Amino acid sequence: MVITDMNRTIHSADEPSPGAPWQRMRQSPLTYLLSATPWRAATYTGVTLILGWLTILVYIAIVLLPFVPAWANLLGKIERQRVRLLGLPEIGDPHRPVDGGFGMRIGVRLGEASTWREVVYTLVLAAVTPVLTLILVLEGVVLGMFALAPMFVVQDMPIELGFWTVESTAEAWMLVPIAIPLLIITLYLWAVVAAATASIAIALLGPRQEELAARVEALESSRGVLVDSFEVERRRIERDLHDGPQQELVGAAMQLGEIAQMNDDPTVRTDVEAVQARVERALSSLRDTVRDIHPQVLEDHGVEAACAELGGPVVVHVSVGDGWTPGRRLSGPVERALYYTASEAVTNAVKHAAASTVTIHLAGADTVTMTVTDDGAGGADVSAGSGLAGLVERAEAVGAALTVDSPTGGPTVLHWCGPSSS
Repeated sequence: MVITDMNRTIHSADEPSPGAPWQRMRQSPLTYLLSATPWRAATYTGVTLILGWLTILVYIAIVLLPFVPAWANLLGKIERQRVRLLGLPEIGDPHRPVDGGFGMRIGVRLGEASTWREVVYTLVLAAVTPVLTLILVLEGVVLGMFALAPMFVVQDMPIELGFWTVESTAEAWMLVPIAIPLLIITLYLWAVVAAATASIAIALLGPRQEELAARVEALESSRGVLVDSFEVERRRIERDLHDGPQQELVGAAMQLGEIAQMNDDPTVRTDVEAVQARVERALSSLRDTVRDIHPQVLEDHGVEAACAELGGPVVVHVSVGDGWTPGRRLSGPVERALYYTASEAVTNAVKHAAASTVTIHLAGADTVTMTVTDDGAGGADVSAGSGLAGLVERAEAVGAALTVDSPTGGPTVLHWCGPSSS
């Protein structure tokens, strides 16, 4: 089912592989060092140390311990984005959406396990930052001493290396080449720190399986609210059209007919009858619109019967296949979504593809399929932001998927696949 695919998609997108930075370091040294990866890792590690010291400042120096969860939540948002610097996908947010006031949101967040994993992450970061800073600073000092050895000697600052004291410029220049392997070691050391930090971030800040399931459930719930809201609004529009403009047009047509009957002037009568005909055409068009918004046959007999009434300037053939029994009823949202997809497809075939025939094929048991094929000119493009994009969104709203195949020259084929209930 589509919702299962959605779950799988979220799972794969929200859980980046923590091994990616480590794998890059296993490349040949020349390939690795000539890429941007070590410098990205160095930047990532530098920012890690800054955030770590800032965390220590917040937790200890400023004594904001009561605000630990708030700071951890903010830092978690930063860290989930920051792993992209290492070429990893963004870490998924494990927090579920929360509505309501500030107090309610705080209460929900404090009750989530993901919030306390964020707190653990900040505590780990604060604990290791001083140690990492000391190691990396010492490494930088040693590297700088070898790389800048001639400068130290020139400034009468001899270099003590155990039993060897470097006092001459010639001896100092002998130390400079040693800086090259030290630089390579430093780059790998920074990369190890970056990879380890990212791995911890992924382990602590990413969503668990149960949190992914909760997010899917929240998506299903919000989708249901969207579908219900749309249905309420659709019925309101239908009622307003029926009780307002439609009744007014009926009254106007009847009044014009009475005027035509009572007037003896042939010219005036002809003009009034012409106006009456235009009003009746407008009324007929409005009735078609109301029927498209809420076709009664769909409510009474289902999507198969409603599709059979589509047509007008185009011939519509409705057929059924395996798993579909005549007169079958589906859940209301699915029936309406199927009908409006077929209706829009027929309208597009007439208006944009100059089609003369449309075939609608219904099949499937638990999973319903509908294939709408026209003999028009083709060339329909979902990405162009046309009504087809809206049909795709409507299908997704009831847990289905809609694909459109419309090569230039035709035919255009819309294929719906989704559950029989929503």
